[in-house]
Amino acid sequence: MGTLNKKIGFIGAGQMGEAIIRGLLKSKLFSPEDIYAMDILDSRLEYLKENFGVTNSSSDKSTGYDYLVDNCDIVILSIKPQVLKEVLGYIQKSRWNGEKQLVISIVGGMNTSVIEKYLTEVPLVRIIPNTPMLVNAGAAGIAPGKNAEQRHTELVIKIFKELGITFLVQENLIDSVMAISGCGPAYIYMLIEAMADGGVELGLPRDIAQTLAAQTALGAAKMVLETHEHPGALKDRVCSPGGSTIAGVRTLEQGGFRGTVINAVEIGKTSMEKVAKKSE
Repeated sequence: MGTLNKKIGFIGAGQMGEAIIRGLLKSKLFSPEDIYAMDILDSRLEYLKENFGVTNSSSDKSTGYDYLVDNCDIVILSIKPQVLKEVLGYIQKSRWNGEKQLVISIVGGMNTSVIEKYLTEVPLVRIIPNTPMLVNAGAAGIAPGKNAEQRHTELVIKIFKELGITFLVQENLIDSVMAISGCGPAYIYMLIEAMADGGVELGLPRDIAQTLAAQTALGAAKMVLETHEHPGALKDRVCSPGGSTIAGVRTLEQGGFRGTVINAVEIGKTSMEKVAKKSE
């Protein structure tokens, strides 16, 4: 039994669900026997069993949802928005205890009001996590639904603080959180890959170039978080007059680096809104 002394179930055991499960096990808040999983793919459930010792699982739509709801204090909806209503149709009929259970939704683009039409009396908290939770270095935004009390929000914050940092925000800002921390890791990976490619072009072995690029990204991020200085000011410290760094910065600016990143964040939010609208 984990230190939180609760059972948690995942409806959907994909990449994001896996990242959270791995982080929760590292945090010791939950043990493998505290974790339940429902997924239509037996291969995913077998993967969880082999890699994390999660054996409380089912792929049977007719019984799996009830099995999970009956046994769990916390139920996490970690499915694609396109199948949310189908899943809600199943779990709407399950035996919920609104005083003792909590639902956490990580479904992108879907407001709490959509889920609350089906789960009318169950406390619900929406959260936008990201994959670095896999290494307990995530970033999340949290927004409570209409039935969620302060104790529910505090419980979600307690859980996800073990996986990184959390921010309590109004729900109308939650998709903006997604556009930065949810999509952002992919942009950082692209930056690391590009810097490593540059190093390889200059003659460095791939493993050295990639490690240098990744550690540089990690170190720069840590400087921002720990010094609380504006990233522009930190950038200026690296740029000596007439030096190589300012020459590189100029090249990035000529390529529209900052504007392109801003556009990527904006289009991320717009795309999520389109997905949600199709799923309504």
